[in-house]
Amino acid sequence: MTTTGQTTTAHPRLARYLDGYQRVIGADIPAGAAELLPALDRLNLHDDPFPFATVDDFLPEDLYRSVLANWPSQSGFDPVARFVEGQPKAYLGNRKERIIENFAGSDAPMATETWNRTRLALRHPEFVRALFERFAGPLEEHLGLDRLQDRDQPNFKLYANQDTGATEALGAHLDAAPKLLTIVVYLQFEGNTDETSVNRYGTALYECRAGEHDFLNFSSNAAHRRAHQVQFAPNRAFIMPNSPVSLHGVAGSQDGVLRKTLMTGYWANKQ
Repeated sequence: MTTTGQTTTAHPRLARYLDGYQRVIGADIPAGAAELLPALDRLNLHDDPFPFATVDDFLPEDLYRSVLANWPSQSGFDPVARFVEGQPKAYLGNRKERIIENFAGSDAPMATETWNRTRLALRHPEFVRALFERFAGPLEEHLGLDRLQDRDQPNFKLYANQDTGATEALGAHLDAAPKLLTIVVYLQFEGNTDETSVNRYGTALYECRAGEHDFLNFSSNAAHRRAHQVQFAPNRAFIMPNSPVSLHGVAGSQDGVLRKTLMTGYWANKQ
């Protein structure tokens, strides 16, 4: 793993971001909340078709079971939409989401015992630094994009997600440019699953050249050539730094199947 000193010297943009993250988001989190650090020892790193990683048994077993036992009620989920100037512009699939925490947002986070433990573990500065340093090169390059030059305020977002329905779960896309890194924790799927479900409800990674697609521009999964398939497995984390080639999506499209996931995003906001 790249050391912090090496990151400071060789990756100055990332070093500034992590220092800001420590100061803005991680200052008062108890040391004992860094319970996800051991999971990084089981990180399976890949660089084809772009950098990503998986970690099995990501959440401690008791926390994994507690998250499922304390899953938000159905009434708390809203369809995922792309917002432009505060207005929904397009529906992006059948996914629904529930905000657990948006650090920079105005709404209070879900603060029950289970969700406090989950969000503090995922935004703990020691965990974030150790994870980001595994992807120091790609993150340093991404932070150099022109569209990120006025974004120097770290942010953390955590969502509970549900995918269900006969249409695709989430179209192929590049994440929003200010989103630096994503963790998707596959939790559970249920219903009329079959032997294809582990692929359909994992994450498909597509061939993409830099400049071929814009960030946050969604299209049908079927329109792209799949280069790699991350299979669904309970309590598996899919981790991906953002880049102009990290085209991915979730096919889903099995009527009667429900997939539950957590999605964590680490962002660079405007001041």
